[in-house]
Amino acid sequence: MKYATWILNFDDPNYGTGPEASIAEQGGSAEGSYAEGDITQGARILGYFTGEPTEVEAWSFTEITQQEALDFVLALDDTAYLAENGKINVVIEEVV
Repeated sequence: MKYATWILNFDDPNYGTGPEASIAEQGGSAEGSYAEGDITQGARILGYFTGEPTEVEAWSFTEITQQEALDFVLALDDTAYLAENGKINVVIEEVV
């Protein structure tokens, strides 16, 4: 599992884009999972990716370690834990 952070790019003022499409065009994949705030205001997004993406500077795409990814989510939710598949989950309480 590979982890990265990125921000949305607002070259078009009507909407922001992430690196997912660019990475897919390069034969990889990417999915955002957590954000540390309002993504329309520049908050970093934590996600997972495959491949070796290039030319992703427009999104401040930064590969990080598994521990850095876990720490990112722990700062948002102290129930975060690493699942067997490498993804980071949080405990969701049942509403009764």
